[in-house]
Amino acid sequence: MTRRAFVLSGGGNRGPLQVGALKALLERGIEPDFLVGTSAGAINAVAFAIDPTSDGVERLAAAWRRVRRADIYPGHLFTALWRLLTHQDSLFDGSGLRRVLQAHLPPGVRTFGDLRRPCYVTAADLRTQRLILFGEDPSAPLLEAVLASASVPVIHPPVRFRNMQLVDGGVVAAVPITIAIEKGAEELYVLDLSFIPQVLPPRHGVAEIAMTAYQTVLSEQTLDDLYDALQTPATVHHICLTAFREISFLDFSKTAQMLEAGYEAMRRYLENPRPNQVCEATAEGLRTLAAPVVPGGGRGYLPPRRRRLIHLQAPKG
Repeated sequence: MTRRAFVLSGGGNRGPLQVGALKALLERGIEPDFLVGTSAGAINAVAFAIDPTSDGVERLAAAWRRVRRADIYPGHLFTALWRLLTHQDSLFDGSGLRRVLQAHLPPGVRTFGDLRRPCYVTAADLRTQRLILFGEDPSAPLLEAVLASASVPVIHPPVRFRNMQLVDGGVVAAVPITIAIEKGAEELYVLDLSFIPQVLPPRHGVAEIAMTAYQTVLSEQTLDDLYDALQTPATVHHICLTAFREISFLDFSKTAQMLEAGYEAMRRYLENPRPNQVCEATAEGLRTLAAPVVPGGGRGYLPPRRRRLIHLQAPKG
């Protein structure tokens, strides 16, 4: 039987797009053997792994609908400025995000061993500058792992865990495709909020140029990982969930529309699937890139690129 993984990228408040896509996948009877998630994708992946059913997805959608800006980003502009001037670790206090995540953990579900499906979550350690992988140790705490994975640098403070300073896993792997390959996935459904396959208009202003430059780095990283995955025998379904890309990270008012947009995007893909293809922007438009074909059929194979990855294990003794 083919071993299938759902890979969920980071994407902040656009996370409901993935939830809508999960609903469409389950309606078609497509279920994962395990999940890998980063940042907002870690939140969704763990929630799905807790209850990998249609009812579970509906509860996750309802949880996203209840979130308001003040829940995650308390205060106002002057609060953020004060934290900046007083040399705090972030513009916003991380306690709001912690409370929201903790409130949605069901009773008795506290560690990775309590999940109904295997799930792996990534974070980045600022001290060792390495990708940290949660999920291999069943005793690892879910709350700390997901909080760390979703703590965007500068926006949220680092999470201190086992002498590490952990931040958003997207800093090292915005779309953790290579983790899924390493864990034996033979078919991947990549629910990608981070990669935008389109040519943007000219950017203006320091903040806009800086944010676009950061997004460019993440997109190139994602392309590298996708191309590596396409060189393996695995079947890769890369679904770009591009709706609401211009929305502010502070705006939680479009959740219902995002849920519907994610559902429709996945439904359209499943009606006309395009496995082992990646869309890339060019000056003229979109180009579809596929894995190379070798004489006699099949696709070329090269081992996936190895990241500097630390597998988090329980402490000895």
